[in-house]
Amino acid sequence: MGATRLCFLLFCLFLVSVSSLRKLKDIHDLKNITYARSAPRHGLQLLFWFAQKVVTVDQSNILILDSNFDPSRGDFGFHHYSNREVILPSLSSWQSYYSVGNLKSPGAKALPAYVQKYYRNTNVPERNMDRLIISVKQNKPNKILGVFITAYDLHKNDFNYENTYEIDPALLLQIGDPYNCTVDESNIPRNTEDTEYDRCLEFLKEMGYSSDDCKHSHISRRKKRSPYLQCNAYEGVKLEIKATTGGFAKLLWEMPAKIMENSKYVYIEICQNTRSSETNEVHTEVRKQLNIYEPSGVIDTSVSTNDGLQPRLRLYPSLFDFQFTNPYIWYGPEFDGANKVIPARIKGFDASLQLCAEDGKASARLYIKKTFSDWKNVLFYSWVGFYKNSQDKNDDYSTYQYADRFAKVENSITHNYDIYQYNTSLAIVPGVQIRFLLDKKYDKVLAQTTPWEGVEAVTILPSDCGTPSPSLQPKITSNMPEFFYGPEYDNIGLQLFTEDGNACARLYVKKTFADWKDTFYYSWVGFYTSSQDQNNGYYTYSYVVKFEKMADGNDNYDIYQYKSKLAIAPGVQIRFLKDKSSDNVLIKTEPWKNGK
Repeated sequence: MGATRLCFLLFCLFLVSVSSLRKLKDIHDLKNITYARSAPRHGLQLLFWFAQKVVTVDQSNILILDSNFDPSRGDFGFHHYSNREVILPSLSSWQSYYSVGNLKSPGAKALPAYVQKYYRNTNVPERNMDRLIISVKQNKPNKILGVFITAYDLHKNDFNYENTYEIDPALLLQIGDPYNCTVDESNIPRNTEDTEYDRCLEFLKEMGYSSDDCKHSHISRRKKRSPYLQCNAYEGVKLEIKATTGGFAKLLWEMPAKIMENSKYVYIEICQNTRSSETNEVHTEVRKQLNIYEPSGVIDTSVSTNDGLQPRLRLYPSLFDFQFTNPYIWYGPEFDGANKVIPARIKGFDASLQLCAEDGKASARLYIKKTFSDWKNVLFYSWVGFYKNSQDKNDDYSTYQYADRFAKVENSITHNYDIYQYNTSLAIVPGVQIRFLLDKKYDKVLAQTTPWEGVEAVTILPSDCGTPSPSLQPKITSNMPEFFYGPEYDNIGLQLFTEDGNACARLYVKKTFADWKDTFYYSWVGFYTSSQDQNNGYYTYSYVVKFEKMADGNDNYDIYQYKSKLAIAPGVQIRFLKDKSSDNVLIKTEPWKNGK
């Protein structure tokens, strides 16, 4: 009996400790902790990056991620987290934790360069100790239930409860707000990555992040690493690889002028990194060595674009160093074969489509959920078309292949999906796009990728400098859109809002969903005075095809709306029903929580 009582008391103490996990509610709270405050830690960079992926926060403080995002697929290096250290609250059987931030993961190449910078250029254990963890519903992986940051206790090789915090959605909104970016007064066009990098530097500066405290280990843990690397030595260096118009690697570099002045010889090597599936070690082949004479520039090379290409800087202060030493001074980010773009969901099925580069040529990957076991029969007539330009018509493809003829990729990094790939002879160049079509006709496009570009294109949040977007500010006059989560419909959302004191409904329809009116011809939205009302107990309704199209849509969505005469009040709810019956509810909003 005594032992049982002791176990019970210990369990209660555990519950108290987990429930007392500190929540960071705003920037002020984040400034008042010492978490990841200096190089080579990457926790703050990871948190900043994550804030750029948040679509919005609804009135229930639920975070909504991009509709294509699926942590169980391994996007950005996300993987299942078991909470074996018990640093986080226990979850129900229909919820899961997913962790991101392990920069050893192949999927982490899709993370921005500013997240990976110190990992590439230091050897100390602190360079990979930070993680961001999310909790999600298994059937709605885009709805985030909670966000946490944590770090390893390097002495125990476990996550440390004392270094674990919950992140309030309001804090993510503050970090994602574009007010704090640096304006380039030179009027030189800058891509999204450069602008986001500048904003991250401003964020780190505001947090008091220091790159001067980084300690370097002279015992390298990775082969071919120089003992002279110091993470505060060359903060102004930028190395990057993009794709040229011929499918070859374009090298871009920028470095402080003093590097050129203090070095007799300057080289940048383009290396091909490959990973052994058994040991995960990095093996390197030098594909090109370039003499550099200017502190910045762009060179088109003859090296085919491939996953794992990496630029590396070598500096030689004297002829002696050139003849007797061979150090790498700075490692640029590895080229991501998928261009840092996550797969696009194939409408109606547990499958996704991704464009990638293979030996400078366009390739397509299919991610098929393992539970979709009969996919080859279901998609027997489906095919993927390759297009030189996103403006090309569906029948104007460069080449194509039937989905069931894709080759299975062995040793894939995801446990929930099988990956199939098809390689073409079409050069991977800006503008290339692939599309998934349901059958032999040309009018049923179930998925299409973002045209191949040199910048990340996943987030739908604005990242330009200027006035904060109204979409980033919490609204008290409407709930945020509830999107229809897969696999059947993942490109349409329903929103409850108020106008003139009455309940109104909006539909957000992705522009690629061209035949939505045919699909939902008999669908309707019901207005209910209470979430407890039966589906046939609506106050009023309207067929969705009769919603009025609004002029204030955006680049991704068309917006349709319907105004009812139901007075807005706490408890009011709207529901989207598939057909004339009252049984098939595809989505329903959260009940209205205030009458403002």
